[in-house]
Amino acid sequence: MVNHSHEPCTAEDLEVHPLSDHEWRVGDRRQDERSPEKVLGYIHRCGSTFEVLNIEVPHQNLTFDRLESAVASFAA
Repeated sequence: MVNHSHEPCTAEDLEVHPLSDHEWRVGDRRQDERSPEKVLGYIHRCGSTFEVLNIEVPHQNLTFDRLESAVASFAA
């Protein structure tokens, strides 16, 4: 699903929910908790790197060396 129904997120709009000790869900805090537009993507720690799955750009593989950088990649 491509999320075109709202303005791009700023860093302040992002929220991060841990799913496990190596996975996080990134969401748009402006959206209702039950809305599909809430979820922007996921971050998975793989060894010493963090892999990003951005739902709006599903075929793009992004890898970062810091969790903060991975989260920031969801901001406009």
